[in-house]
Amino acid sequence: MGAPARLLVVDDEPRNAELTAELLRRAGYAVEVALNGGDAVAHVRSGAPDLMLLDYEMPDMDAPEVLDLLRAGSDRLSFPVIILTGARLSAADQVLGIERGASDYIAKGTDRQVLLARVRGALRDRTAQSRVLVRGRLRVDSVHMRVTMDGRHVKLEGRPLTVLQVLAERTGEVVTRGELLERAWGTTYSGFEHSVEQAVHEVRRALGEPAWIETVRGIGYRFVTQP
Repeated sequence: MGAPARLLVVDDEPRNAELTAELLRRAGYAVEVALNGGDAVAHVRSGAPDLMLLDYEMPDMDAPEVLDLLRAGSDRLSFPVIILTGARLSAADQVLGIERGASDYIAKGTDRQVLLARVRGALRDRTAQSRVLVRGRLRVDSVHMRVTMDGRHVKLEGRPLTVLQVLAERTGEVVTRGELLERAWGTTYSGFEHSVEQAVHEVRRALGEPAWIETVRGIGYRFVTQP
């Protein structure tokens, strides 16, 4: 059994927050509570949850404002957000929240089992999405073993594809040849290091833009997202 999913409940009504949190804890989740938007942002910045349930209207800021602060230049949030609302259920409100990064809307007072089902569904979707890496114009789908650049198919398979996936997972970090050997070849035998170089060459050739993978002399490689 892995660690329980970490959830953050955000609601300015302490009783409502605790009732929701207790329901989720009984379902097996690890739950923290934030009582306003600023507190929610601070919680996330200290450690992103696996999912957040976010009250739409709070004294300091509403849900779209919280989402804007959390995105802070990113295309999307790295975790799903379910907005809980009592009054803001119009189509316009829902469109605004979803455009700002929310993944779902639930009316307060919804049946508990429905709420739990929506949480489970959002967490399942997150697991599936985490297997698709999007880095600028590049998309690496490890489920279907498919790579696209600007929407066009990039022909990569086998170990070169695994090497690209490992590097993209660690964007901006230096990944050693030894780590790549272990992940793609299942060995740490240095005699295979030439195979790593060949795989990186194949990735660069397939992408058509060598700058995506930077060589760090004597150590390994770094993935650099290109504009």
